[in-house]
Amino acid sequence: MKGVSLEQLKAAATDKPEGYLDDVLSYVVERTDTHVVFENDDYYMLRDKYSGDVDPSVRGPGTELHKLLSKFGIHMKKGCACRGRMVQMNKWGCDGCEENLETIVEWMKEEAANRRLPYLSTVGRMLVRRAISNARKEAERAKDTT
Repeated sequence: MKGVSLEQLKAAATDKPEGYLDDVLSYVVERTDTHVVFENDDYYMLRDKYSGDVDPSVRGPGTELHKLLSKFGIHMKKGCACRGRMVQMNKWGCDGCEENLETIVEWMKEEAANRRLPYLSTVGRMLVRRAISNARKEAERAKDTT
């Protein structure tokens, strides 16, 4: 669990998009007069969502891979190359990620080694392919709503 002071949260809200505070507070699992507490996964998801390092309107296979890995408790950490690689995958798009599948699998292998996590390239390929599939579905949904 991760705790944050309400004062810090309200100060951060001043330069965040409209609805930020309501969104963040909807994930609170415990609250005192001065602090709120989040589940670790929700805390990291919100941090990544509102960090401002990546344009939230840009979506693609990198974003989808990030979402899949988050479900397994694997989040971006300070100093890792994850965010830059997510952006690169989004720039490549689905077809480019298919062309660079082995590069992406190698990136995942490197990061797993850095974190001392077990890694199987077969599973990495499956996750990347699922992320590409999810990104294609998301793109189709976006077309249908415009």
